[in-house]
Amino acid sequence: MFYARINKIKVFNNREGFLGLFNRAEIRIHSYATALYAGNDSSAGLSASPLTLSAMIALTDEQRKEILLDAVQAEIDRLAQSRTLAIDRVKDNQSLLFGDSGLVIYSSEQIPDMLNMQLWVIESDADVRQFALDADKVIDSDAFKGLLIAVETALTVTNPVLSGVIGIGTIVANLLRQKLRSNKDDLVGYWQMTLNRTEHYPHGTRDRQDTADTTGNILVDYTLFGFENVADL
Repeated sequence: MFYARINKIKVFNNREGFLGLFNRAEIRIHSYATALYAGNDSSAGLSASPLTLSAMIALTDEQRKEILLDAVQAEIDRLAQSRTLAIDRVKDNQSLLFGDSGLVIYSSEQIPDMLNMQLWVIESDADVRQFALDADKVIDSDAFKGLLIAVETALTVTNPVLSGVIGIGTIVANLLRQKLRSNKDDLVGYWQMTLNRTEHYPHGTRDRQDTADTTGNILVDYTLFGFENVADL
């Protein structure tokens, strides 16, 4: 069995505009993970296959854009359908704890060879399930342009699937942040951690505290715990 869980989230600024005693916010936490296994062309929660991502090097720019736009939409759907936890009355500089079992964001029968974890912390009364991105804004974004360039070297990447996941997740994070700000809602934090078994959890376990997110506004404690069944060895 294998589990990836969040033990604590430290929030520095809850993005609520009020001061003093009334500075409390409703925080919504969205979390999910993508896992890859050696010798398996499929991956948990990923619509694009390794062949699709690497084969894009032979496609036209327009064909690549269409495939990546579909992948961005699939990532938005994953965010909308992800496990959600709402916590009310969160203050600035507050630590959110999740008990002895933690907030489990991924579990499986086997220990994955690569793992990409994503955590969204949003101060918002809006429903993320209604979130949508304008295709033109996606195409014009710097992150999307960067991912198109990266496709040209996809065949030289150790794992083009995971690289694609990271790039697409970055696009969605950047554009979601812009949209939330325009709607008077805000992204409290966006945390992404990409690990591989060889370097980071050779024995299936890993425990880290105070890992920073991309916004500099939250710190995350996480634990990986796994063990191989005799039948799997």
